[in-house]
Amino acid sequence: MEATESPASTQETGSLTQPSPHHERRFIGSSSGVYFINTVRKAFEVSQQEEPSRLPAAEETVGGEDDFAPSARNSPERGQGFELNINGQRAIEINSSTQLGSLPPYATAQQAIVEYFKTWHPILPFLSGPAFLASMDALYQDPRTAKGSGRISADRQRLCSLIIFQCILAIGTFSLPIALPSQSSLPSKSNLLSLVASLASRHDILTIQTLLAAQVYCVSTLSLRTASTIGGILSKLLFHAGMHRCPYRYPQLSNEDRDLRKRILWSAYSIDRYLCQALGIPVSLSDSEIDVCVSGRREVHGTTPTDLNGVPLPTPSAEPNALGSNSEHANAAGPHADVMDDANRRLEVILANFVEYGRLVGNLMELFHISLHSRKNDPRKILFLRSDVDKWFNSMPSEPTPSYANTGADEQIIRFLPFLHVLYEQLKISIHRPSLSLPRSTPEFHHSLQVTIRAAKRTILAMERQTNLFWPGYVASVWMSGLIISFACQIGMYNTSQGSTEILRCLDLLKRMGERWRSAQRCYAALSTLLSDLQRNQRRISDLQAEDDPFGRQAKRAKLDTPASEAGQTPTSISPTSNAEVSPNGHPVIWRGAEFKI
Repeated sequence: MEATESPASTQETGSLTQPSPHHERRFIGSSSGVYFINTVRKAFEVSQQEEPSRLPAAEETVGGEDDFAPSARNSPERGQGFELNINGQRAIEINSSTQLGSLPPYATAQQAIVEYFKTWHPILPFLSGPAFLASMDALYQDPRTAKGSGRISADRQRLCSLIIFQCILAIGTFSLPIALPSQSSLPSKSNLLSLVASLASRHDILTIQTLLAAQVYCVSTLSLRTASTIGGILSKLLFHAGMHRCPYRYPQLSNEDRDLRKRILWSAYSIDRYLCQALGIPVSLSDSEIDVCVSGRREVHGTTPTDLNGVPLPTPSAEPNALGSNSEHANAAGPHADVMDDANRRLEVILANFVEYGRLVGNLMELFHISLHSRKNDPRKILFLRSDVDKWFNSMPSEPTPSYANTGADEQIIRFLPFLHVLYEQLKISIHRPSLSLPRSTPEFHHSLQVTIRAAKRTILAMERQTNLFWPGYVASVWMSGLIISFACQIGMYNTSQGSTEILRCLDLLKRMGERWRSAQRCYAALSTLLSDLQRNQRRISDLQAEDDPFGRQAKRAKLDTPASEAGQTPTSISPTSNAEVSPNGHPVIWRGAEFKI
């Protein structure tokens, strides 16, 4: 194929949805992938003019759950009500109809909390484990919260602790084959947002942790817009609390406080980067405003003594004896301190890599998804970004060999390496995806298509290695991977038979995630439609080829007339929608092996 001159830039754009009786207009930015989804949609529509494909709108497969939540669940006017009264003594009276005061059985709570700290805490360690467990015991020892009957009065600290506990409990339960009692469930997302927003008049650590717990809960349920709104409040509280500045500047803080402040900041930072890319909106926490070393990396600010204002003190060098004494003391304590620091850093290596991923996402959005008048197609910057992404992947910890001698850090690395691999492959896709909307005769299009096909296949493999698909971003990862493979098959640049097998693997993953997120069900329906269209096109091409070759057609008919049992083969079908019912809007509603209502 003869290459054409490359365009000056590759620019994806976002979408603004039409209003409906139950929803206002919604903006979904280009970093969500909505522009590429429309590119794929157009490619299929061109070849399906006789039998038009009934694909859903691109905006229906991105953006999260709260874009499609029923009005009664998403509207403060129709949501479950609560009464809040804050008096001069900071006592808070809350109506029990919010269902925050009823606790599940202690054994159920323990099981859910263990699951949360095993699954979510390594990437978002904004809580202090000992403090959380102490708060949990205090809640269960309080007869008022244990019974949950009538109206209770609680001070601010107790209310924050209760909200944190119920959010963490709900998140941990998602991955377990247990369900919380209805009286223990959280209120609607809108009521939860109103409740935590009412606490934002202060910016102490407990308040910030409360908002973070509510935000992570919303993220875990794919209520991304509600989580983003909480994040907007949270970012200002972080600034007011000074958490965007190095805690080692302030000697009045203990080492435990410094460590917790760093973990809180980087947890909020990581969530912010995920939400902003998924929704296609600007980041709230800019790298240029943050002066804090990443948890899990070596602390560079804590080696220089400072005064009460955080200003570095001059190093005494005029007294050799004192200097020698300090050196001897440092050497005596240094090895043990280094061992402890190395152990702590190893435990936080997953967080450190997750934060680095967020930084790369921010750089990617700065290059490809800021306002159109500010974008500059600088090949050097793009190449530097690709280099940084590969550098991050190459510096990831090697997978330890499973054994009885593995430490807790080793077990974390074994569990989370597939998670990090998915993030890496999705970064590769995000960098090259804008070029997939270029004319197909350009070399950039051809190169980017092959890179993204490889990344999509590796994403599928990394996802299949995981038993607990906990991360809500996995839905978009599998959906985008299936789209890329479908697109490549549709335009004749990837083997349809092989691609169909890989699309089926995507559908299996979406089916697993559909039990938790309805967005996965919508993506499943759309990807099933694409697969059916691909197979219909393949059959049409085969029939045309058979008509052009009558001898081949006769041989084909002879083969088809032979029973499968005589040929020693078992009849198979790779279409997930061959026996599927179809909803009024054309989406298949029955999955292989499971039934879901779309």
